[in-house]
Parts: sequence; structure tokens; C-alpha cells
Amino acid sequence: MAKYQSTKLFDNYSVALRQHKAAHSHCELLHGYALKFKVWFESIESLEEKQLDEMNWIMDYGGFKDTDAEPTPGNGLKKWMNYMWDHTLLIEKDDNNNCSVVKALKVRDGSPLDVPMMQFGWNKSEGRHVYLGEKSKEDSEIRKTSELKDVATEIFKNRVYISNQNLIKAIMESMDVKDRTARSYIKFMKDNEIIEKNPSNALEYCLITLPF
Repeated sequence: MAKYQSTKLFDNYSVALRQHKAAHSHCELLHGYALKFKVWFESIESLEEKQLDEMNWIMDYGGFKDTDAEPTPGNGLKKWMNYMWDHTLLIEKDDNNNCSVVKALKVRDGSPLDVPMMQFGWNKSEGRHVYLGEKSKEDSEIRKTSELKDVATEIFKNRVYISNQNLIKAIMESMDVKDRTARSYIKFMKDNEIIEKNPSNALEYCLITLPF
């Protein structure tokens, strides 16, 4: 009995993805990545049955070309892999939800909380996620309010008051945003009654604590 192996490397697939369980790492954020796949082909033949082709190959790599390629059509594997992996957004499929939401966690210069949230749903017939449009403006406002409440609560955890400049710095460090974006977040938190100015010092802020 003889055993034969050959390998084929498929590379240069540029994708965007995030590792949502890596809360301790920046890999939790959506980022670009280059993927490659190494495939093993194996043939085990006995004295009674020959598995290699007439060229003594396990697999004809030329057969990976497009199904309609000329002059000799292939099985379309390369076309399928390009469709699935080349310049695509990878989203983990959750069997318990019909819809996945992609939200910006960091942008180069601006507010990630103001970037519309995109919805993707699993399409069984296509075997992949398909774009379902943006979430409503109301949903985006709810997200922004909730996340800024959490940020403010953390900043004021060990203090009652904080100066305007120190609040700007705290938001910049906590959310990794620029000065201008931090200032816009302070305005949003004031307008939505998350924080307010110190009645005794207009240059300081305090957290608004609801009576329930």
C-alpha cells in the first residue's frame, strides 16, 4: 500500500474581522488581515486500485480555475474562494440570532459612536451573511447614550467633581478619541442629562445621579 501527499497554498486574501472574545486585546476591534490557506491532498492506493491520475498527480491544480474558463473549464474552486474570502467582511455566525450588527469601535479621526450601525443577516440559500441595511437613528442614539453613561460612571467612580480639562483628557484616554471628539461627547452628555456643571464652580462637572 502506498501513500501520497501534495499541498496547495491559497494566499493573499484580504479580509476585515474582529475577535469579539479577545476583550484583553486590541484584536477585539475590527481590523484588516491577510489570510492564507494550506490544503493537503492525500491518496492511499493499494495494489488492486490506483488513485493517481495518468500524470501521477493526486490533484490537478489547474482544475481549480473558473468553471467557464477557456479552453479547459475547471471546478471553480478559486472563483469560490475569491468570492468568500477576498476583500470581504467576516462576521461570526450566531445560531441564536437572525441578525448580526457591526458597529464602529474606533475610527481614525472622529466619533465611532456617530458611525451608523450596519446589520447583516444569515442567508441560508447563499450560505453567508448578507447586508440588511443600517440600524435606525434611534438605535444609534440609544447606543451612544448607553456607552457614554458607562464612560461617565467609570470616570466619576472615585470623584464627585472633575474639571473640564481633566474630563476631556479622561474621555480621550478612555475612548481613544481626539480632543474635538471628547468635547462633543461632553456636550452630548450635558444635553442628555448624564453630567451637569457644578453649581458652585462652572469649570467643573459632576455626574447626575437619578433618585431611583
